[in-house]
Amino acid sequence: MTRAERVSRNLNRALHALFAADERAWLLGEDVADPYGGAFKVTQGLSTAYPDRVLSTPLSENGITGVAGGLALCGDTVIVEIMFGDFAGLAFDPILNLITKSVAMYGERTPMRVVIRCPVGGGRGYGATHSQSPQKHFIGIPHLALYELSPLHDAADVLAAALRRDEPAMLFEDKILYTQRRYVDGRVDDRLAFESRGADGNWARVHDPDATGAPTLVIAPGGVANRAIAAATRAAERGRTVEVLVPARLYPVDVDGLRDLLAGAHGVIVAEESTAGGTWGSEVAARLHAEAWSLLRGPVELVSSADRVIPSAPHLEQAVLLGTDAILDRIMRLPAAPVATGDRGERTDTAPADPAGVSPGVPGAVPVPRTDPSPVDPPPSAPTTAAQAGVPVDVPRLNPNDDSYVLLEWLVADGATVEAGEPVAAVETSKAIEELAASQAGVLRQDVAAGADCAPGAPIGQILPESAVPASVDTPGSPAAAYPEQLEAVGTRTATPGRPLPPAQRRIADVVSTSHREIPVAFTAVRVDVTAALAYARRAADQTGATVGLTEVVIAAVAALHERFGALYARLTGDGLVVDAEAPSIGLTVDVGTGLFLPVIRDAAGLDLGDLADAVVALRMKALRGRLREEDMAGMNFLVALNDTPGVTVARPIIPPGVTCALSVPDVHREVVLDGDGGVRERTVADLGLAYDHRLVNGAQAGAYLAALGEVLQR
Repeated sequence: MTRAERVSRNLNRALHALFAADERAWLLGEDVADPYGGAFKVTQGLSTAYPDRVLSTPLSENGITGVAGGLALCGDTVIVEIMFGDFAGLAFDPILNLITKSVAMYGERTPMRVVIRCPVGGGRGYGATHSQSPQKHFIGIPHLALYELSPLHDAADVLAAALRRDEPAMLFEDKILYTQRRYVDGRVDDRLAFESRGADGNWARVHDPDATGAPTLVIAPGGVANRAIAAATRAAERGRTVEVLVPARLYPVDVDGLRDLLAGAHGVIVAEESTAGGTWGSEVAARLHAEAWSLLRGPVELVSSADRVIPSAPHLEQAVLLGTDAILDRIMRLPAAPVATGDRGERTDTAPADPAGVSPGVPGAVPVPRTDPSPVDPPPSAPTTAAQAGVPVDVPRLNPNDDSYVLLEWLVADGATVEAGEPVAAVETSKAIEELAASQAGVLRQDVAAGADCAPGAPIGQILPESAVPASVDTPGSPAAAYPEQLEAVGTRTATPGRPLPPAQRRIADVVSTSHREIPVAFTAVRVDVTAALAYARRAADQTGATVGLTEVVIAAVAALHERFGALYARLTGDGLVVDAEAPSIGLTVDVGTGLFLPVIRDAAGLDLGDLADAVVALRMKALRGRLREEDMAGMNFLVALNDTPGVTVARPIIPPGVTCALSVPDVHREVVLDGDGGVRERTVADLGLAYDHRLVNGAQAGAYLAALGEVLQR
């Protein structure tokens, strides 16, 4: 497979091609000129190549956009960069009342070749005013088209399509995509393929060529596309077929190229990162209902972010923004079997009309059959006897270093019906959170409460056959209905004062206690001039398009030193044998606000700096989204502990069991020093600290290692 370029590089190349082909093209924006090249480095090199037409402007989105309108009225092509899409609201007046209206309000059609680029979306911890997705606020303005960049579309094709219209356009770019690589050669991965459909290749269809059965269609633009693809992959593991449709043009909505897919699908979901209400998703639903109602099996469903201000804290931001889990949940809530269709895909169900099932506002809408139980449905059955016990939900051996785990939460309510393979519980080990799946379909009985410790191999619940659960007069699906005698006993317990220690913190405490008890730790710190390392990181970020900082440079240096200092990467077995590491597998600390995780970059010496940076970002995102697994944390033989909270100058890290050394990387700070000629200069330094197991490493080795690390970072 061709090695794909990053999305930011793809867009940068498209802009260079546009300026080479169009001598009347302009680029206006804040800090777009070199060497800065824009807040996300998309415009790098343009001001050097075209200094008279690439202009950094004052901080006035209203003024920038107004100037763009004047240039377009003179017949020029203008690209405007809004540094953060949140600030597009400041440009709303010239967009609404100048640029778009100028197309048609002067007695004849006037070409207005303006593209307003807007980095949007969250996932980076930028907070309430730098993380929004404001696309919905620009829908419905006459003569304004909306586009969104994705890893499945070439930016040059998207720009060309926008400019061919000779009307203003806005190009939204999810910030989370900039450092990710595009999908090429018609493949997303070993299982999923993609193809272009519709006019200008507007739609990208991601599908499994080997899948059978009527698929659920998930329509997802830009940065949400990858989340939808991840949800589709997980849904496939549960027996569902899902296809993801990614548009390049959001508005006007174009359903050409989708009709045959709609005819064969049993459900349609539109996923977007904006908040609900007046959204692009509702516009898509309205168009599909109006133009393709006869092909639909039910109303188009919408899923979006929570109706909240976006927080900065990673775990809170994750709770607000639309993620893979929310999309997967909506997929799994759709009926598994498609409604029967006629030869041309028309609906053939003949259920009587039900006002609750009719889509409001759609003339002639065919009612959707009810699937929820009526009030007179027979209640579920009462508890099973011991002779009717089902299949146990056992806790497997997940981490050989742990004697017990924490049952973090039940994912399915007690007494609820589950499908085979459906996750029912989340268990936390000292390294990760793992989901436990039902081994067969049936009714879940919870035998252990969430928050309790559970031993490997021990059952925490059962999956009972539905026939083994007799009727109850209590509320259907409630624990009281299924197991009244158990809950009666629970009700007699006296609550213990105080609040429990969070499970994640308990696991951290266990690791720290084991480390202090079993490992004789020594610690050495040195001050290292990281001025050159930071400059190297900036150059690498410019060259690769990856997010490269001091952390990535340090990890690369630690990996490179493995051959010279093998003892620092070895491990000591329980019977006193030393096992050398064949390759450096570097762990790093990731604090997500609710717990500390130690994901591992395997064979780090074999990765170039760009790929290593990609690996760091991928592991951090998995941690933030709660998707880290045991395999992501296995095999570590050296730990890089990030203690870079502002103001922290020295930190002594904990050595996890099974590891010999942990290197702390604190916050950097500036200091003034004398140079060799007696002059004064300023440098940026970091006090790197090495904690080491004194059984395998002595002080001289630790000092030599830190000296070598300093030399690498100062080159």
